[in-house]
Amino acid sequence: MTPEEFVNCCAREKDDLLSTYIDPTSESMVTKKIATLGLNAHQIETLNNILDTALTDAFYTLLLALDGAASIGGEQQLYKLFDKDGHELTGALEPLAYERFHNVT
Repeated sequence: MTPEEFVNCCAREKDDLLSTYIDPTSESMVTKKIATLGLNAHQIETLNNILDTALTDAFYTLLLALDGAASIGGEQQLYKLFDKDGHELTGALEPLAYERFHNVT
C-alpha cells in the first residue's frame, strides 16, 4: 500500500460513515439518534453537511497527526506507520491528505 492509497482508504471510510449516518435504514447508533430528531429534508441536508465537515476535520487531523504535522490529544510527534508488507506510510501523508480531503488538484 502506498501513502496515497492509505489516504484514499481513509477518505472512503469517512464517506462510508457519512452515508451510513444519513441512511434511514441503517442500524448505526448515530442513525438511530438522528431519527429521534424528526428532521425534515432541509434539516437532514444541513445535518449531512455538518457531519461531512466534522468527519473531514477528524480524518484530516488524524492523518496530519500521524505525519507529525498536528497533535493528537495535545501531543505532537512523528509516528511511523507501516503496511503489512513493511512499507512506511507516514512521512508523505500531509500533502496527500490536504489534496484528498480539501479537493485540491
